[in-house]
Amino acid sequence: MRRKSATAFVAVVALSAMVTQTAAGSYAASCYERVHQPPTYRTVYEKVMVSPGGRYYEEIPAVYGTQRRHVQIRPERVTYTNVPARYAWQRERVLIEPARTVARTIPAVTRTVHRKVLVSQGGYDWEWRWIDGRKVLCKITRPPVYRNVAETVVVHPARVVHETIPARYGYEKRQVLVSPAQRERHVIPAEYGYVTERVVIRPAERRVRHTAPVYETVARQVQVSPGHSGWRPVRVGGRCG
Repeated sequence: MRRKSATAFVAVVALSAMVTQTAAGSYAASCYERVHQPPTYRTVYEKVMVSPGGRYYEEIPAVYGTQRRHVQIRPERVTYTNVPARYAWQRERVLIEPARTVARTIPAVTRTVHRKVLVSQGGYDWEWRWIDGRKVLCKITRPPVYRNVAETVVVHPARVVHETIPARYGYEKRQVLVSPAQRERHVIPAEYGYVTERVVIRPAERRVRHTAPVYETVARQVQVSPGHSGWRPVRVGGRCG
């Protein structure tokens, strides 16, 4: 606030000096006029509560219906029956020859292989040769000499294995008891039917209902700029500025 007052004071002093010089017939270097900028506003919208809501009670009556119910008409009963013994012919497995162990010789397994053997290691030798009509003694190199020989090798040696010969079985027919004489118990199940009766599907109740609050959007003006006053330069009749 003090800064704005000082600025306005300086502007007024400068303007007074300018007016004084003009009145005295001097040339005005610059001219100013007073301007006022009004405050600016804008509209904002906000949500306000019109009604806070509440609650009330609702009485809901009971609901009735009919249903079929399963009930016993005749209880369970028990009776008895005499059943004679039962026999049958059965094939029974019997031993004919017991298991035994025998020895068996497996001959050796051989194969023929070929390998390269050294016959002569080679080396150096001397021999006479005729070269350009002259008889000369030359030293020559003889390479090693090899040959292939075949020989039999044992892959698997002969061995004795013991082999188990399983037992031999047969079947014979004989009569066996399947089930002895007995007294059978028979249960006659109970008999059931259906009856129709009135039942409560849903009991009467009291419910609390709630009403929601009610809101409305309202508009109001808010100040964006408070406005201000000041000076601006002007040209008056081409004499200022």
